[in-house]
Amino acid sequence: MIRELALYLPTARLISLDHDLDAEDGDANDPGTGWDVVKALAAKTPYCPVVVHTSNGERASWMCGDFELNGWDYHRLAPWGDDWIEHDWFCLVRRLLRQRRPR
Repeated sequence: MIRELALYLPTARLISLDHDLDAEDGDANDPGTGWDVVKALAAKTPYCPVVVHTSNGERASWMCGDFELNGWDYHRLAPWGDDWIEHDWFCLVRRLLRQRRPR
């Protein structure tokens, strides 16, 4: 994601980030963490809303804190329950996308 920020950020309407990232099956490369992505994003001019959805409470605070310090519109969402994506995440994302129309 960090490698492709320059190409895709200008067209992004929303970014959704977890902290704990897992490598794909069979891939030995370390994918890093959501914190790595936050540091790369925070160095850029705020562009679109970000949803931080991680069960790692301490790192979620770090991520949100960096977004706040750098003027990004961020929202923290705890991934609780089996249907948090279908209900909580979906409702938040739908609302955010309706508020921000494409440029």
